[in-house]
Parts: sequence; C-alpha cells; structure tokens
Amino acid sequence: MHTRQFQADGNGRSLLQEGTVISRRRALPVTFIRPSSPQSQHAPNERKPRGYLDIASRQLSAAKGLCLACSETRLQMPAWLGLESEAGGWAVTDSGGMARVLAEMEHPPNQYPLIHLFVGRTAKAQALRSLYPHNNTGRQGGLGFARLHYAPVTHPHTVIFIDGSLSRPTAKSCPRAPLRRYHIQNSTGRSYQEIQGLLYRRLLLPHADTWTLFADDIGGICQVENLLAAWCAALSCDALEPTSIARPRLIVVLTDPQDTAGPLETLESTLRAVAVASLVASVHVLDLRDRALLSPVSRFEPLRRLLSQELDEAYLARRQAHELFSAIHLDWIWRKSLRHVARQPTAPFDCIRACHPDRPPEDQASRYLRLFLDTADRAGAASDTVIPFVASALLMDAYPPGMHGFEPRATFRTLYAADCAAACSTSQFLSESTFRPLVEAEFVSLFHALSAGVPTAQIRQTVLRENAPLWSRVHSTHVCLLCLRRAPEHILPCEHAICDVCVQIFGARGRGAEYHFELRSCPLCLARFSCIARVLPPTKRPTILALDGGGVRGVVTLGFLAALEERIGGSRGLREAFDLNMGTSVGAVIVSEVIDLGRPAAVAHAKFRALARQIFQPRPPRQTILAQTWDLLTTWVSDSRHDSNTLDRALQQAFDPARRLFGPAAPLVSGVRVALTASQVDDDGSLGLFCNYRGAGRARMQSAYKLFLPEEREPLLREVARCSVAALGYFTPKYLPGIGTFQDGGVRANCPLRTALRESEIIWPTRKQPDLVISVGTGYAVGEAPMTAEPGRRWLRDGFIDRALQTFLHSPAVDGRRGWQDALDTVPADVKGSIYRLDRQIPGKAPELDDIRALDSLRDFAYTVPDELVRAWLAKTFFFELDGEPERIDGSYRCHGSILCCKFDAPGIVRQTELNYIRARFQLWQGCDLGTVNEHDGCFVCGYYRKRISFPVVSVHETIRLGLGGTMGFCTIGGFPTSIEELMEAQQVDSPFGRSDHRTDQWPPSRRCYCPSRKRPHPPEAEPVPKRRRLLYSYA
Repeated sequence: MHTRQFQADGNGRSLLQEGTVISRRRALPVTFIRPSSPQSQHAPNERKPRGYLDIASRQLSAAKGLCLACSETRLQMPAWLGLESEAGGWAVTDSGGMARVLAEMEHPPNQYPLIHLFVGRTAKAQALRSLYPHNNTGRQGGLGFARLHYAPVTHPHTVIFIDGSLSRPTAKSCPRAPLRRYHIQNSTGRSYQEIQGLLYRRLLLPHADTWTLFADDIGGICQVENLLAAWCAALSCDALEPTSIARPRLIVVLTDPQDTAGPLETLESTLRAVAVASLVASVHVLDLRDRALLSPVSRFEPLRRLLSQELDEAYLARRQAHELFSAIHLDWIWRKSLRHVARQPTAPFDCIRACHPDRPPEDQASRYLRLFLDTADRAGAASDTVIPFVASALLMDAYPPGMHGFEPRATFRTLYAADCAAACSTSQFLSESTFRPLVEAEFVSLFHALSAGVPTAQIRQTVLRENAPLWSRVHSTHVCLLCLRRAPEHILPCEHAICDVCVQIFGARGRGAEYHFELRSCPLCLARFSCIARVLPPTKRPTILALDGGGVRGVVTLGFLAALEERIGGSRGLREAFDLNMGTSVGAVIVSEVIDLGRPAAVAHAKFRALARQIFQPRPPRQTILAQTWDLLTTWVSDSRHDSNTLDRALQQAFDPARRLFGPAAPLVSGVRVALTASQVDDDGSLGLFCNYRGAGRARMQSAYKLFLPEEREPLLREVARCSVAALGYFTPKYLPGIGTFQDGGVRANCPLRTALRESEIIWPTRKQPDLVISVGTGYAVGEAPMTAEPGRRWLRDGFIDRALQTFLHSPAVDGRRGWQDALDTVPADVKGSIYRLDRQIPGKAPELDDIRALDSLRDFAYTVPDELVRAWLAKTFFFELDGEPERIDGSYRCHGSILCCKFDAPGIVRQTELNYIRARFQLWQGCDLGTVNEHDGCFVCGYYRKRISFPVVSVHETIRLGLGGTMGFCTIGGFPTSIEELMEAQQVDSPFGRSDHRTDQWPPSRRCYCPSRKRPHPPEAEPVPKRRRLLYSYA
C-alpha cells in the first residue's frame, strides 16, 4: 500500500501539547492547542469566544453571596454537590459549581484543568487556606458535601480543587432550588454515608488526579484503611478500567502530633495493598505531625511540593492515556456522569460512548457494515483496499470537529469492534479474526494524520481518492458508502447514494434557501456535477401531502392540486412544497408526475385524462343479470377487467423508461420524499411502500407496513406506478424480480393519511408531530336512500356475498373518505388543527374506477382551496432558530433569534404572506408583537430572508406559540408550539464534543446571506450584556 499524504491546514499543530481536542473553529478544522500559561493570551478587554456555557444569574448571585430564595445576603459558599433525603430514598443536587468555575476562567475551551480532591474537616480547612489563600474556602454552607473551586495561581497547569467532606452537614441552608436534582435509583433504606460513598467512588474519584485525605479528620490511619477497604469492596466494576493510568494519586496526610501511627513505609505498603488494585494509582503518606507549631504556610509546604510533583505526573499520565479534557468537556462529562450515577448507581460510566450520543444501535451499524462488505465482495475489491475504506469511515464518525482526542485503540474497541465482529459473522468477505485487527490497526494509523491537524472528513476523502476508479463501479442503495453508518436518502447524478448527514459533511451551503446543500462532485468516484440536496431544518417539523386512490376520480385530486398550485406554487410548482408526499393507486401516479417529476398540475391533468382514456376502454353496459354474471366470470378467469398490457404500454409512454423512483433527482432538488403504497400479493396482501428514500429511524421503529426493498436493482418509476394502480379486479398484479408481486395499495389504505403520519415519524424520529398535513380525496357520493328489493330478489341483495362486498367496499381500508375519518379519530387533539382535507361531493352515485365518462363532469367542478390552508402553508415556510443562549433579566429570560425561510424565492413568499395576512406581523400568541413581515428583512440582492427578533419567556420549559398574525387570524410558524429548551436541544447547543454532521457554524449560528464573499463570514455580534445577566443553560 502506497504512502498517503495528508495535507493539514496551515495553522495545524502537532498532537497533544496541553490536551487533545479537535477544533470546532472554521478557520482551523482540526487542531490541538496548548495555552502557554493557565491564563489566556487574550487582551484584557477582548470578548471571550462564544459557544461555551456561561453561568446562570442565580449561580452568580449565589457565588456573590446573594440568596435568590429570600433575597438576603449569605456569607457561605453554596455547595456544588449535595444529598437530600426524600420519600423514595435520596436525591443528589448540583448547584452549578462547575459553571462558576467556567465563568472565572479566561478561555475554558483551551484550558485543560487537573483536579485536586481534598477530603477532611479541620486540618483540611487549614491546608486549603494555606495552599489557596486567594480562594475564600471558609465561605461554606448548605447541605452539600463537595465544593468546587478554581485556583487561579501561577502554575504550569490549570487547577480545579474539590473541597470534600465525609461528615453529614447539620447546618440548615436557605430553601432554594438547585440547578439540577436527580433521584438516585435503589436508594431506599440506604444511609447517608452509603450514598455519599457511592458518589465519591463513581463520580469524584474517577475524574480526580490527586486525592488528599487528612487522616486525623476522619479518625486516624485505621479509619483510612477501613474506608479504602470498604470502597474497594463496593466497586463491582470501576468507572475506569482497572488498568487505566489516569487514576487519582492518594496522599494521606498525618497532622496530629498525638498520633502514634507506625513507620511510613509500613503504612504506605498496607494502603497500597488495599487500594492500588482498583481505586487509586499510587499511595503516599505525608507526615506533618512535627510541623504543628510552624506558620500555616510553612506547615503545609511539604504538601504543596508533593501536590505539585503528583500533578506533573498526573498530567503526563492523562496525556499518555488521552484523558486530558478541556474545561468545557470536563463540565459536560461531570454533568452526564452525575445523571448516570443517579440512574444506574452500579454501572460504570463509559465516557467514550457518552461522548458519542448519536451512534446508531449496534445491530443497525453492523448490518450496514455487512451490506458494504457484501457489496465490495461482489465488486471484487481487495482486502487491502477495503480495510482503509472502512477504517477511514469509522474515523470520520469517531472524531468530528470538537471531539476530544480519545485514545484511538480504546475508541475503536469501544465503538466499532463489536460491529466489525458481527458484520464478519454473516459476511463471506473476511473472517472476524482477520478483519477486525486489520481495521483497528488502520484506524490507529489514520489517527496520526488527525493528530497532525487534518480533519477526519479530509482524511476520508484522501482515502477515497486512492481507489476512485474502483469505487466508481460500486453502488448500493442500502448503505451510505461514505459513512457506512446510515441508510442513504439521496442518489447523486453519478448514481452513488448518500445519507442526509454526509450531504452536510461533504456539501457546501446552497444558495437560495436555508438547509439546502450543494455537492459539486462525488467523493467516491470524483465525478463532477452540481446537485442540490435539502434536509429538514432541525427546529422545523415536516409538511405532508397524502393523495387518495380512486381511478378516474383522480381528476378531482388534480383539480385541487391545480388550485393549490395557483395559490402557493409560485414559479416552482408543488414539487418542493411538501416534505413527504404519499399516494395510493391513482394518487401514486399523480404524486409521481407532479412531485417526483416536477410537472405542473395543469400539464399532469391533461396527461392523466389521455392516460385514463387509453387504459380504460369503453365497455357496453350490462343490464341483465346474465350479462353481469358473464362479465364477472370473464373478469375472474382473466384476473382483470381491462387489458394489463395496454396499461404497461401506457405507463411506459407516460414516464421516462430509464427513470427510477429512487434515482438521481438532478437537475431537481433532492430530498423531497415520495412514497407510493402497494399491496404485496405473495405476502397476504400486506401494505407496504416504494420510496425514494430509506428513512433514518426505520431500523429502530416498528410499523404495520413495510418498505419494499430490491436486492440489487432499484425498480423503475413506471414499474412502481404499475404496481400501485393494479386495482383488484381491474388489472393483473405486477411482478418485480427480487421484490415480489404487487397490486393496488387501495385495498389496504385507499386514504394513506395514517400511513403518512407514521412514515413521517420514521423519517424524522426527533419530530413529535407534523407542521402541516393536507389530505386530498377523489370525491364521495352524497348519501343515497337504501334500495328496497322485491321479496324474491332480497336474497340476492341481502345475501352474504352482497353483504361482504358492500362491507369491503365501504371499509376504511377501501373507502377513502371513511379511511380519512378513521385516521382522523386516531390523531391527537393537538395535531388535528394542522390537518386539512380537500374533497368534494359527487351528486348521485360515485363513478366507478374505470368510468371514463365521468372525466368531463368531474373536471368542470370549480376547485378551490380554503384561505386558512394557504395561510397555514405560508406560515410553515418560516422557522425560528436561537442566535444565542437566553439572558436572565429581572426574573425572566430574554431570547434572541432569527426567523428564516426554508423555501426558494423567500421574497415571493413574503409578498404572498403580506397579501394573505392583511397587516401581517410576527407575534407570540396572546403575547408581544415582533414586527412586520417585510421582504426588506434580509438581503435584497440574493433574496436571503432573516428577521431578527427578541422576546421574553418566563421559563425555558414554557411552551410558546410563535407565529404569523394579522386581521385574518393567527397561525404558528414551522416548529411551533415548542419551548426554548426543545429549541436548544434541536440546535444541539450542549454539544461540546462535536456533531455527527461535522458542522461548526451551527452554534453559535453563523448567519450570512447567499451573496458570494471573499471574506470569511463571522457570527453577528450581540449587544454587550452584563455578565451577571447571562444564562447558563445546560442539560442535566
């Protein structure tokens, strides 16, 4: 294998000076930074970089001695961690001590603190006053057992120390709510000391570098030995691996002159035998018994020197173990550790897994890897080509920008070894004993390029370029070949498939609409093209279009779509109007034509009429019973009422013979989801979908229908349409090689609303509900009076055959209107207001599916859409994102953000909004006014739309309704109602370890228009706000 050349950014630096952090800065995608001193090199008045969590006003107030509950001055320092008794056992509380520490640091993202843990009482307090005279350690209070301090002293390393106690506090604290509070599972009936010991063992010790234990404060050296023995025995498995280097170094301090403990060597040997195996890395006993009469500084000078020496060794150990975390990372890890300990007290905290929260389930990941191995095997790829291909994909997944540089071998074994083993167990490519070690070795080797400052996405591209001719021949629609971790959602013009995440990794920001990405070449085969792919904005919910089946009555559907297109389509029609488009039977043909192919509704209308006349040949009326019986008999013998070959030829002429449903969308925008229903004849007529996507959450979510997937070749669009319109009794089923035999999906779901709602949850599993749903019917007959039959014929009309037929034809599965009503009954009440139904009454008896005589009468109806629906659709084209963390002002929170538009031609949408909402304004429901809807908000050159707004909320958990209002009413914009907490989750505010999409411009958001600029864009500067008003918002 030839030597690779990985080109780093010009500012790239070598690995692990002060810590291993993959930079999130756009100027330097990957770097490893070491500050020259614990103090940042920023100028005194320079703003701190945005993006890390500031301190809440209540925490700052507490730090300054102000109690928020009673508004009285307090002289105590609030505890960081505390224990509270409750009915079900115990709860651990966190007052936000780490946030106070972050607020005191100059540059937390680039500071890598080491942790001192001090445990004791009187002697400990004297030592802390001597070691850290600038920290007011005497200001203590509350029911806590651990307090956190930042030590801004001149030292080669940043230092944080924990002031801990083993005794139960007796002082009463002022009643105020902590920032976070967790009930500890299985704590009923357990003592305070047991729960406190659990938190020391599981939370504090695994992250401490030194542990100083003052023996005389806890009852002497024998009590120290008993404590260590008890804690070691309680550890069923440690939070760190037993062989980990980065374990705390224990220093036992003897201070009582009256203590008659034995020789130090014996004491150290005894304590090592007890604790070194699982609890600490080393043990030192420091004898200060003969220094009681010295000044405090002189008395504890040996301790200061020993701590400095131990700190240097701890630094080297953490650096060697790749466990030297930045302050921002450490804050996140502590918060997650605390919640983990409360929920699973006896389970170890896996830091590597916790820092990769977006990993797919192991069975899903191994399945995608197996699919690739099988694909590579069929393509004849050699193992020395496949190994780096897999390793570079896993490296890109493991180390996005912002990720801590965990030790690569441990990372691979934690995250990917099981996936490799499971994939090999069902693949014939290589044995597990060969494949896994080779991938691991290559993974570790590629990590060195990352260490030199090369982004993992760039490493991935370099590996792909080495064998581009081979990968140009390898295709799969079952696994994204770029990441090997997800199913594909888009097909590029070169016919390589790619997932939504990789679109954002390898694509550039598209022009004209938000969350559209342009790919100018294929990373696999290097083919050059221009392809635009869109993804759903994270703070927005999907819009859905569902079309019923009904044969020739599809003219009704096209009439409504033409009216809808006239109101909202603009110059781009309806193709990009909705996120998910689903059709049954004739609805599937219409979706294929109007949405997938992007035809105007008027063109599709004319084409449909011609198609209907071609495939439904006129038949003479059957007046007599004998004629009707003969008609039924011939239909039963031929399995169809009409010539299926004529249908095949008509569809072949109607659709491009080479067009596939899941195929390249260019020059159209990719990412518009299309799903067509069908019933699988050779599987008990079960309902399923043919799609132009795969669905991100399908592997984790169950449904009453399935996805029809080919083994190799994707079916042609005309073949899928043929399956969807093979109405029972009218046409023969359609067989697709490697998939099955299919008929019209209308026998299972003539109104696909319920299926569309479930499919939306599968495609976008983090969205709780859709923004807007439009269900379009094919007309329904006005209720007719029941017909009475003569007594002699009643047995024909009321017999079981007639009853069964009528029941089937009017069931919710077959009757679209009943299916709509049935589906609506299952929709939650808060979602029903977002669902609209377009349908019309048909006088008399509804035409049969093949009655082409009804085409003209159905066409001549005056089709309109409600103004309310148009206003709702316009409102849902806008969505809101926070521009920064909320600010605490006078007991409430001030939120700053931007209203953006997710569609092309934002100025045109704004003009439509002004016409449909008279005096249109953005506002909160029954709340404050946020300004007019004006096309001048944004850039008049490129059409970029951005409306800056600011509004107050009482709580970040409060549900708010942000929307468009005017004289015509109010409608929420996309993604609302929601809360600020949910918005921050969607925008991944609390993601210091990076994002799976590798984007570094999302928090804080980088707002800029689409105009080309030679200057690197910068986030907009917020107005200066007093630091005490800043809000810390961090996830528990």
